[in-house]
Amino acid sequence: MPIYEYRCKACEQISERYFSSTDAPRILICKHCGAEDAERIISGAVYHADEATRTAKLDSKYEKKAEAALRSTRSADPDRLLRKMRDFGTDR
Repeated sequence: MPIYEYRCKACEQISERYFSSTDAPRILICKHCGAEDAERIISGAVYHADEATRTAKLDSKYEKKAEAALRSTRSADPDRLLRKMRDFGTDR
């Protein structure tokens, strides 16, 4: 069942209605002001792409850019943890 949006001409509020495609057109009563004069408006649509489609739309240089960004971070240095380590001495 499609969802249609209507704007009341009296109060300019938007209402959503569910209609079956086999239903005859009905008189719409605004749930905000009770007026019977509404016009159907164009509402937004949602498109869900699968993972393959989203991956195909990525910039071909994306992986190289991501790797370069990771290499420039502080945590990418393999010796970072070694420099923080202290020797366990026998003196306390």
